[in-house]
Amino acid sequence: MADGAHEEPAEDASEDGSAPEAPAADAEPAAPIPAQQTRGEADAEPPAAPVGKPTRAVRQPAKVIFGPVENGVDYLCSVTHHLAGAPTPRDLKYAILHLVAATEVLLKARLQLEHWSLIFEKPQTATRETFDNADFKSCGSIEALERLQNIAGLDIGNQQTKRDLNILIQWRNALQHYGLKTYKEGKAAKTVYAPAVEKVAANLLDFLLNFVRDELRPELKREELQALDDELRNVYTGLADIKKYLDNRMSRLRAELEPLRDQTVQCPLCKVYALLCNGLVECRFCEAVSEWGVVVAQEYVLHVQEIDWYSHSKDGGNELVDWCPECNTDSLVADVVFATGRRTSYFCFTCGCDFDSLASCDVCGRPAQEADGMAACGWCLDAKLERF
Repeated sequence: MADGAHEEPAEDASEDGSAPEAPAADAEPAAPIPAQQTRGEADAEPPAAPVGKPTRAVRQPAKVIFGPVENGVDYLCSVTHHLAGAPTPRDLKYAILHLVAATEVLLKARLQLEHWSLIFEKPQTATRETFDNADFKSCGSIEALERLQNIAGLDIGNQQTKRDLNILIQWRNALQHYGLKTYKEGKAAKTVYAPAVEKVAANLLDFLLNFVRDELRPELKREELQALDDELRNVYTGLADIKKYLDNRMSRLRAELEPLRDQTVQCPLCKVYALLCNGLVECRFCEAVSEWGVVVAQEYVLHVQEIDWYSHSKDGGNELVDWCPECNTDSLVADVVFATGRRTSYFCFTCGCDFDSLASCDVCGRPAQEADGMAACGWCLDAKLERF
């Protein structure tokens, strides 16, 4: 050792300077002592592991996967569910919204089988890219029905089907824009009641179930049929319950309407002979009420007599809704049939008067009752009296 050098004691030397004893060959090496622990802490029992929240498997988000037919039939199940029992206003709302949606989905599903471009609002602008990306504006339900009839050549639906669908779309639009309890249609205030919704819904459900059976079910794969048939059974059961309710309602009304049959005409909304007109137009079956006889008169011509206004006017036909000589309102319709089967020449949808024959006013040509060889409507008669 060099002079002046100072030897540090060995790190493991004992306090008396003697060398430490070597460990036995078969002894296990001592566990290292963590730096932050004292030797006493190392000899103590190890602390218990901290208790944390139980771990949960990460829930995967549900995938929204509905094929077109499955989607449409699911809507139909919802409709029958919401119309079961005594529907609330909320039930009626969703029954209307879902029935319109079901009709649109199912009609377009069949139209797409004919060719995918036909579901575009303007088929001439269709491209495969916009179709695959669902980035296009599609046709409406009425257009889809007409294309299936006129392009695909399917013998489906009739004027009643289109009329019921138009009514539902009108209700749906009212719901989306300003609610349905009372809404405006032209000048008239309209109110919708549960029996009217159920009657129109029953008509369309009948049509759609036959449509699915005849036009869509044959195109499905075998593995899809079981699920579809299970859903359809639920819809058929729901529809049977609705029809039973409607039949029971008609049975209850029969005694009430029996003495009024010769004054009762067919309601343009529900098509039941239960419409009475006496200042207030009221259907005892679907509970539709209107203070505007002129509007109901127009609906009767369009939906009961099934006369096309445009074609009739273009061909030079007479006025379809004319002036009533009794109440001086524009609510008179020709050739109206009562519940008894009696057919009258003219009927007023405001005051409820019917006339076997009417003359034309000598001055203006409006319908008028003839007396003493002269015919004058109320307007012209009042004008003549004012001169004196």
